[in-house]
Amino acid sequence: MPLPFGVHHEWGKLREVVIGISPAEDFVVFYEESQRWLIPPADEFSRKNAGRRLIEIDAEWAQRIERQVDALAELVAREGVIVHRPERLKGEERTFLAPNGEGAQLFPRDVMIVVGNHVIDSSIRLKCRQRERYGLRPHIQKVAHERGAHWSSVPLGSPACVDGPFLEGGDVLLNGREIYVGMSGCASDMAGIDWLQALLGDTYKVIPVAMRSNVLHLDCALGLIKPGLLVYCPEKLIDGLPISLRDWDAITVSKQEADLLATNGLVLEEGRIILDADNKRVIEELRKRRMDVIPLAFDGPISTGGGLRCTHHPLLRESVLG
Repeated sequence: MPLPFGVHHEWGKLREVVIGISPAEDFVVFYEESQRWLIPPADEFSRKNAGRRLIEIDAEWAQRIERQVDALAELVAREGVIVHRPERLKGEERTFLAPNGEGAQLFPRDVMIVVGNHVIDSSIRLKCRQRERYGLRPHIQKVAHERGAHWSSVPLGSPACVDGPFLEGGDVLLNGREIYVGMSGCASDMAGIDWLQALLGDTYKVIPVAMRSNVLHLDCALGLIKPGLLVYCPEKLIDGLPISLRDWDAITVSKQEADLLATNGLVLEEGRIILDADNKRVIEELRKRRMDVIPLAFDGPISTGGGLRCTHHPLLRESVLG
């Protein structure tokens, strides 16, 4: 009898997860033309320092990122969740499409996608992030071989980052048989959305969500907290919320709050969430709705462009597909 595996919703009780790593000496600043989602001063910093190790530029920042992501992993493990970490890339795997070892292995959300019993290698628009899948490969192979997970890989898009398919996990939000996929031109595209629909078949409905052209991922604009409750930034969505979400209780956030990833948390179970401690207003709004919110300092990773949702990817949540 295979061990359980799979995810159907954003809020089912978290049982098993992958959380990223960011050894301070490994983080190398990167910049590619598709990064129009960067905001000042991060855009200038990335252009100026691309290819340099962060620890040589700002050692405190590099160490804070490592410390905060490790604190997240420890907190989640104390909650009784099985926590896996990516294997640290070395040698040719570290420099594949990244001659200086650009980037980190901080955000596993984007380079893999779990929908139901499917585990998917993503197609990332940023060239330097394509190699991150290799650090996750041992975990993916294990769930495929031991738990009956269906392992697939999205065909890689063009090296010029123009022709897809592109499909990134930060764009993918699960609501049972409805799957929402953000599309801004920064990450996922229509070819990736069509690929996912073809893989999942007619029992799922994959719904594109149009976003402003400088929004990286859907989870930078929308978070599904529990059935009937969401957090979102209207300024970042072109056509508003998907139709099936429009009658939900919606906590709206400003563009500035969304830029600080107020929509991007780690849901432990229905009614409990970890959120960056700096998003105080959103924390209070959630608590008014009887959510148990655990504030966690996470400004180090957030200042690189990714939050708490980006830093983890569930392998198993307790939820039932209706």
